Amino acid sequence: MLFSSVQRNTLLAQSNVCADAEISLAMGLHGIPLQTPNDSQFDLSSLSDKTFSDEDIKEIIQNKKIITSSLGISSLVLPDLAQTAEIKSTRDDNILPITRLFSQFLQTPHISEAKKLSMIDWMECVQISPFEQTKPPLASNFAHVFIQGEGFAYLWQLADKRVFQVSIVYKRYYQTAIIITIVSIAMLIMLVFVWKEFSSLENRRKSFENFTRKIAQGNGRIPDEIPDGSGALKELAYSFDSMSSHIQRLLKVQREMINAISHELRTPIARLRFGLEVIKDEVDQDNLMTIEALEGDVEELNTLVDEVLTYGKLEQGSLNLHFEDTNIRQLVDGVLQHNSLLLSHLKVEVAFSEDESGVLADAHHMHRALQNLILNAAKYANTKVSVVFHQDAERWQVDIEDDGSGIPLEDRDKVFIPFQRLDNSRTRASGGYGLGLAIVQRIAFWHGGAVLVDESELGGAKFSFIWSRNQHKNTLS
Repeated sequence: MLFSSVQRNTLLAQSNVCADAEISLAMGLHGIPLQTPNDSQFDLSSLSDKTFSDEDIKEIIQNKKIITSSLGISSLVLPDLAQTAEIKSTRDDNILPITRLFSQFLQTPHISEAKKLSMIDWMECVQISPFEQTKPPLASNFAHVFIQGEGFAYLWQLADKRVFQVSIVYKRYYQTAIIITIVSIAMLIMLVFVWKEFSSLENRRKSFENFTRKIAQGNGRIPDEIPDGSGALKELAYSFDSMSSHIQRLLKVQREMINAISHELRTPIARLRFGLEVIKDEVDQDNLMTIEALEGDVEELNTLVDEVLTYGKLEQGSLNLHFEDTNIRQLVDGVLQHNSLLLSHLKVEVAFSEDESGVLADAHHMHRALQNLILNAAKYANTKVSVVFHQDAERWQVDIEDDGSGIPLEDRDKVFIPFQRLDNSRTRASGGYGLGLAIVQRIAFWHGGAVLVDESELGGAKFSFIWSRNQHKNTLS
């Protein structure tokens, strides 16, 4: 559009310069001076001392040439007959007082009306045509008007009251318009193709994103056919698939090894427990405390094996969850009663009523999750643990809070990583193996929920076990 506008303005300026040159020549060749030198771009005063015949004037007007330089300066080149080779424009801004020039030419008494009509016919950039009057004759024999559909023109009234329309012949810019149109259409077609390619690339990106998301979740592999015409995305997808398969094989080997070791440990652990019971009856009182300490170590080892096996089953999805109507208050009371000795030094507050405690859950694994959360809070609480139950139309929620030192914001994601211990709290002195909260997280996942960590109003940590009323998995397989 900018190019078209510049081209149009250039052609209009050239038409104005051409009309200026022809009208100025018509007057200069007759020895008629301009009223002011600025009425024309060309100084033709050098022609005023020469005499030209009508044939000479006709030949000069018809054979003149106008050359415009790259700087916008026009030169009027005349044939040898004019005895003046070249006349340069005195102005370079193309601002023309064209109205005064036309007025002087059409109203000068030194040239007859008939000759003026003939001279206009010789001109390339000025045209004349009869003007069909719809009103009485003009008050003046010259007027500058705007003709609807044709633009600006000059009305010239002759002595016999005939009126002619005189106007500049503006150069057409059809070729430029055609070129611009072709280029515009080509650009439009190119944009359509580019848009299609981007759309296709976006579709392939979405497909690839879905594939990689499934791989990340361990739920699938890259299909055999990838919608990718160029092949680059296909190669990347197959590389991801190969990497995913390799990682899955490594994880599978790792899980099988951990499960195998855990299962194999049960037998020697059982033997140790049985042997310690036998030895316990035969040793004297001085060695009894040593035997009891060994029994504690064996029990701790047995608990670790149990947690590893439980987490492995939850991670692999190899055990079934049976969802049923469960009373969450009874599960919490069961946990508190079973672990009463561990909680005896703390004040435990339970804030939900018996008649509003019905949920849909797997009772066995929900009991395990609540026990892990409550015992975790008990490890770090100073004096108090709070258990609060919430529910609404979409979810159930159990909040377990303590008044301990809390968990720093940057460490809250780490507590769910298996075998992960925080430097400031999860030490051997506090017990645990770094699997309790990881097990809770997996149980929450298979209940269609999650476990969130926040700061408690009591001053310590707040763990929120949240699961959906509508989204859960009846089985892990």
